[in-house]
Amino acid sequence: MQSKLNSNFYFINKPKTWTSQDLCTKFKKIYNFDKVGHSGTLDPNAEGAMLIATNKYTKLFDYISNKDKTYIVKSLFGYDSETLDIDSEIEKKHKINLNEIIDEFTEAVNNKIGESFQIPPKYSAIKVKGKRLYKYAREGREIDIPKRKINVKEIQILSIDNEKAEIKIKVSEGTYIRSLISDIAKDINTFGIVSELKRISIGNIDIQHKSYINDIRTLNSKTSPHPISQNEIIDLPILKVKEKDLINIKNGELMNNELFKTKETYILEYKDIVVATYVPFNEKYFKPDKVII
Repeated sequence: MQSKLNSNFYFINKPKTWTSQDLCTKFKKIYNFDKVGHSGTLDPNAEGAMLIATNKYTKLFDYISNKDKTYIVKSLFGYDSETLDIDSEIEKKHKINLNEIIDEFTEAVNNKIGESFQIPPKYSAIKVKGKRLYKYAREGREIDIPKRKINVKEIQILSIDNEKAEIKIKVSEGTYIRSLISDIAKDINTFGIVSELKRISIGNIDIQHKSYINDIRTLNSKTSPHPISQNEIIDLPILKVKEKDLINIKNGELMNNELFKTKETYILEYKDIVVATYVPFNEKYFKPDKVII
């Protein structure tokens, strides 16, 4: 079976200008993993926390219990750009001083709390009709972008300086901060773009975590990065199995209901290593959902 070194979760900082795939490719190359994946894309212009999995643990992303993200965003109001950030040519549209309209601005920000629908940026990795939006944009093709339901859990203005604002935002998975800043700007009759973006937490794990890898460029094949336990990420009941059970699990065999206390998805662990997930099948048995060994 896979060793603990090979299949794991890691919490790591993505440097600015790197794509999310750049980070995975670099990590894979350093340690010669067969596969490295991530739980959510971070824009190249952004930096900060990414949760990655190696080898067979990439199968476990579907079970992550809390996919909320928290960001610190620096933004420019009165400016616009095609990408809604500073990755493309920016244009000053209005002269604005947020300090002079602080009450109106605060109301616009606070009104974003809760559920709403958002139109993602046309320069994003979302697929529409089998093709990523940024590819349509680069071709100069206009396409209807479907709205997505989002939930802003928390939002706080950290500072305001003339046309600049720094905001802390906790949002549901799939929320685009660039679109959110643009929408806030529209509510005060102007434009807005992101100048800096940093993701500081994923779920309940933030960048102060003891296993956070702050600089991937300091890693090499002789170093051993600290993984994050799957139990910090996946909130599912656990069934401890014995070595004699591994062959049956690997072969995808059913398991008796009596082994499970509740009728829900279970993580099966052998010596603290995830070997499979099992789900209710019928009155007598659970069946494998994903086999990790």
